[in-house]
Amino acid sequence: MSQERLLTISNQSKNLSEVRQVVAEMLEPSTFDRKQTNEIILAVDEGLANVVEHAYQGGLGEIKLIFGLDDDSFRVHVRDNGILFEPSELRDAVDIHAHIKKGLKGGLGLFLMKRIMDDVYYTHDGPDYVNELVMVKKVPAVGGETS
Repeated sequence: MSQERLLTISNQSKNLSEVRQVVAEMLEPSTFDRKQTNEIILAVDEGLANVVEHAYQGGLGEIKLIFGLDDDSFRVHVRDNGILFEPSELRDAVDIHAHIKKGLKGGLGLFLMKRIMDDVYYTHDGPDYVNELVMVKKVPAVGGETS
């Protein structure tokens, strides 16, 4: 099994449901169970929502997504040409209880992505993009669990 899919959307939140559907369709033939699939959809949704909300500072822009699934992993590349994102400015560790106690509603996207996915990283200044978020989840063995 090996498949790849490219999707280009505008940075509007109305497009998030289409992306969720694409992820669900791509994962259907894999060994991810329903819970794992829903978690991956959540991670992709969080990453993409950050781009939609922040990359173009309220203006209209384009986001390119590349989805790949093979026997080893599911990969998502989210590329945009918005403002340069510097993930080193964000904290990796979040005290969930303190976050909720303070009544904060945002700021958990990167935390969730890193908890759900096996690998999450950013690159900058590719040949056709300014920012690239890459998320990878290992495909579980038949009847097995992923990390």
